[in-house]
Amino acid sequence: MSSDLELKKTDKRISVLDGFRAIAIISVLLYHYFYRWNDVEYPYFGGDYFHYGFKGVSFFFIISGFVICYSLESTQSFFAFWKKRFIRLFPSMFIASILTFTFLFFFDFDKTFGDSNHFRNVLISFTFLPPNLFDWLFRIKNHFSYLNYSYWSLWPEIQFYFLASAIYFTDKFNFKRNFLIVCFTIVLLYHGLLFLNFNENVYFEKLTNLFNLVQFLALFLCGALFYMLYKNKINIVYAVLLLPVFLILNFSHTRIDLIVTTITFLLFYGFIYNPEKLRFLENRFIVKIGVSSYFLYLIHEYIGVVWIRNIVGNFYPNSFIAPVLILIFMIVFSILYTQKIEFKIGKYLNNLLLKRKNE
Repeated sequence: MSSDLELKKTDKRISVLDGFRAIAIISVLLYHYFYRWNDVEYPYFGGDYFHYGFKGVSFFFIISGFVICYSLESTQSFFAFWKKRFIRLFPSMFIASILTFTFLFFFDFDKTFGDSNHFRNVLISFTFLPPNLFDWLFRIKNHFSYLNYSYWSLWPEIQFYFLASAIYFTDKFNFKRNFLIVCFTIVLLYHGLLFLNFNENVYFEKLTNLFNLVQFLALFLCGALFYMLYKNKINIVYAVLLLPVFLILNFSHTRIDLIVTTITFLLFYGFIYNPEKLRFLENRFIVKIGVSSYFLYLIHEYIGVVWIRNIVGNFYPNSFIAPVLILIFMIVFSILYTQKIEFKIGKYLNNLLLKRKNE
């Protein structure tokens, strides 16, 4: 990356959103390294503090709802939109999958993640589709799995991209109205069926596990509404519609959901109405973490956990040093990859696939 200013001009990124991405990805890293995979033999502090770091994924979904609406408005066609998505997503997934497979093959001596490290699962990763779909297609039960379980969140993203782009390019002029009608209908219907205990029906469970966007659509809808409010700050309709979304996101009535949702809403409202308060999120290093968050998300879990377990004994009783070192390495490595490789690949593919400047 030649400069943050150039990045803003060429990719039209919003720095505060990259700050939000940095918060989300660091939350996920802390959850995986210090809570989810805290070492049993050489335990270290952090588990009690980072138990809910997985909520960073929900934050990513909200950010994505905002960004996809933003991206659609600057894209000329359905195919141009998907070319951009391919350029953004596939190269890093390809590289991250190969890196993960290779690293686990040589260094996961204890088979930490069972039999997930099969080459067939590398190929599954390239499709962005869920393993249970391939189990169903090939009629082999529990044969396929995620190469890295963190990849599960990409499938809801892909489904949302398709839903939003299909609605947008069907009728650009009435996109907001049509999008809100479709999304609210799906969300209310899904949660209504949950309220009626339809989740106990095996066919309903299989369908909503396969097409799992319905489970997370309220998060994407939340981000989309914040984008609409961002574009028209005095339109009270979007602010009013955010209220039922807030209630839906707290459907489970848990304290942590309420706290996380409240913080998220305050951050977005601050970004829209009082951005000066969030200038600290435009710090160059924080923005770089946010810009590299996709690749960091793809490589951090399985590689990081195996690496930590291979070295943690060397730091006992100060075992926490191991995850801290690996966390720092993963962040720095992802930033360097994004700057030195991803941007160059993206530029090449943009020139190759998006020949018309207006795309």
